[in-house]
Amino acid sequence: MFLTKGCGIVTICIYVTIAILLVIAAIIGVMETATLVGMAIEQPSQHSLTGILQAILLIIVIATLVDMVASYIRAGRVLIRPILIAGITTMVRRLLVSNLTFIDIIGTTIMILGLTIALIYVGRDEQEMMEHLKELKSAEDQ
Repeated sequence: MFLTKGCGIVTICIYVTIAILLVIAAIIGVMETATLVGMAIEQPSQHSLTGILQAILLIIVIATLVDMVASYIRAGRVLIRPILIAGITTMVRRLLVSNLTFIDIIGTTIMILGLTIALIYVGRDEQEMMEHLKELKSAEDQ
């Protein structure tokens, strides 16, 4: 029993440390993006716009990971939805800002489609679970 609680506390500490590091990375990303925007205003180019877009999408991925870690700390379990959102954002980022071959574009598009279908499935599953929990709670209240 003590060992289980100790491992749980260590796991929470690790996740809190990860969350802190991700927040620091997001802050650095925002500062870097602001610098890129400033440089793009001085010398606008497609390259600078691509850099800004890449930086913004990276910040979104980091924010999604922070959300995943926070949900683990709150609920005590890893939620799938933030992982899928981070995956979709990463694939879109790759598609928009990388020099890909035709085969890479097809593969990345298939990955985005697969992750989107998984997200829809997980969303339906979570909605059914929430409805079931509401029914149980209303039955307990009566």
